[in-house]
Amino acid sequence: MKKKKWYVAMATALLLAAGCSDDLDNGKNNTGAEEDGEKVYMTVNVSTVSQGTLTKADPTPSNPNQGGAGWGEDGNGSLGELSGSKEGMVYDVNIFLVPTDEESLGDGNQLELLNTDNGSSIQIAGQGYYSNLEGIDASLGGTEPGHGDGKVTMKVTMKNPLTQDKSNYQVFAVINAGGRLTGISTLADLRDRVAANDRALWTPASNMADYHHFVMSTHKMISGAIPSNGSSIVELSAANMDETNPAQTTVFVERLAARIDLAYSSNLDLTNIPGTSPVKNKGTFTLKRYKVVNQWKGESYLFKQVSPTVQYNYGANAVLPADGTNDPARYLGDEKWIWKNNDTGAGLFNYVLDPKIREKKLPEGESSSWDQFKDSYVNYFNPSNSTDLNNLDKMVSMPTSGLSYTQEVSGDSRTYYPVVYTKENTLDLNSQVHGYTTGVIFESEFTPSNDFKVSSYENGEIKSVNLPNGDKTFLSAAHYNSNGSVSRLVYKDVKSVAARAFNLENDKKNLLKGFMDGWDDITADVNAVKKAVQGMSSQNGLESAFKEYLDGILTGTTTLDETIKQKLTYAAFRDQASHLPSNFTPVSQFSSEQIGNLYQYYNVSLYKSGRSYHKFWIRHDDNGNDGLMGVMEFCIVRNNVYQLYVKGIRGLGDPLPYTPGKDDPGTPDESDDVTIDVTIYVKDWVKRTNKDIIL
Repeated sequence: MKKKKWYVAMATALLLAAGCSDDLDNGKNNTGAEEDGEKVYMTVNVSTVSQGTLTKADPTPSNPNQGGAGWGEDGNGSLGELSGSKEGMVYDVNIFLVPTDEESLGDGNQLELLNTDNGSSIQIAGQGYYSNLEGIDASLGGTEPGHGDGKVTMKVTMKNPLTQDKSNYQVFAVINAGGRLTGISTLADLRDRVAANDRALWTPASNMADYHHFVMSTHKMISGAIPSNGSSIVELSAANMDETNPAQTTVFVERLAARIDLAYSSNLDLTNIPGTSPVKNKGTFTLKRYKVVNQWKGESYLFKQVSPTVQYNYGANAVLPADGTNDPARYLGDEKWIWKNNDTGAGLFNYVLDPKIREKKLPEGESSSWDQFKDSYVNYFNPSNSTDLNNLDKMVSMPTSGLSYTQEVSGDSRTYYPVVYTKENTLDLNSQVHGYTTGVIFESEFTPSNDFKVSSYENGEIKSVNLPNGDKTFLSAAHYNSNGSVSRLVYKDVKSVAARAFNLENDKKNLLKGFMDGWDDITADVNAVKKAVQGMSSQNGLESAFKEYLDGILTGTTTLDETIKQKLTYAAFRDQASHLPSNFTPVSQFSSEQIGNLYQYYNVSLYKSGRSYHKFWIRHDDNGNDGLMGVMEFCIVRNNVYQLYVKGIRGLGDPLPYTPGKDDPGTPDESDDVTIDVTIYVKDWVKRTNKDIIL
């Protein structure tokens, strides 16, 4: 998938209201009250990426990846602000001033101060706070370099008195923190500040258009606009203590949140369904619902951090390096993703860091488990959370209205619906697995045509029949045919799966009826019965269990007395079989737990109402090789929009969102087990467009 970045550039001290109920200060002393000290005045202009001049991503990405999620800092380019949303609203501003000897900032020196080795000894020289309950929309008003609607004058409290001599300060901003930030006295305190795991980076609402109070922070110190619209440096003196003579500066911020947008074809492409599939050309698929899994809700860095560079995209030399180098700058440094050799994966790459990236490891040993982060994810993809994941009432209908935007791609009009905001979730190379990676589970519904036939046991025979009118429930399992081939068949019910295990094409002795319905009025000798059992398929778990049961009864048996006959039946097998519901429970009434048991213990998939589930793991930097895990390939990064376009279906998915016996949180995200085609784009939001999804 591709990512797009969301950017709002704000000229200094910004504005408005403390609308959040909590704050980034872990709930301590965050009253918004001014500190004691000398006050100076600064004017802040607010501008946004909507004008195309303040976005972090260039209009044309430096490393465009037309087949999938874009590379590095630029992703797939800029998406721009979303009309009708409150993503650009500013309610309060925290400003921090750090003394500098620089008189101007450029590409070469803009991050030097922030990344100095002695950050713990550099004091914050001044702090300002401004709020407004109404809020202002920083995506509206005026033209660069200063938006008329985004200009505000605010007071900044200085630690030391100013003189008539001018002094320079670099300016850092935090927007919508919910109050005055406390506990920040040094540059190190500021740059390493963590937003606590119980602090949302936005305020939710009943619909996406009304989400607001998106927390933002400085993402760079200069603008790429031509002509330049300033830099985050300010010149102050005692003259600025006069409200009529405010100093001027600019700050450029990005949202800490990421966003996932969904689009889907109204006419799903089914040409990628393999010819061996039992549903090939036998009906249609429609998308019904979805669920976003592994949404990180733990800690986030207030200011973006990146790792040192690695020189390979995959392999042992591509894992997350240790800290301790400034290549590139750790704080606010760009993501690096530069190919040099496609064959070896050589190049220059780095990781975006979240506070727990080094702790998200695959569990090792019996004493270790996936439950370490069970409270840090929404919809945690983990066996301990399978009951909640398989609660289908918690799935969300595919969007058809509401907040949206349309894009033309190769003549195809795609309507994208923002569906969720989520936090940064980054992973080391080998930790990009289903237990950590953010993804989407799609629910599809198969509607059979008249050509769709299922195997049905009826009165001693296996028949090929249509499902009853209006009934879409069926089962599927692998079967070993008498000619030695293996095929995946579809069945009407569980009994038919068991009956089909017998390869009795010329059953003149009615042995199948005896096994399935009882031996009354059926004459059979023990050798014929043993031969029939020996020839049974054991390709799926139900066939194997039935065969093993019958073998056990027949072991040492030389004659078929009534006691033996009563045991040699499907009903007797079901009475002793574990993890199966009553023999009289219609498959259309199986619970999610029973559907899970059927797969986990018997390798039989039950598609209740024709519904199946397709998992898609969101890509950030797509290396274009589905067999090799790359640096930052499956991650979520702040201020990126991950565009997912569902293009088609590759066949039946899984019987449940989390299918016991099949799903494993340790499964690597690079996998051939894909049944949906999705294209992803990420965007100014920086856009990350994932490959077209074929489920």
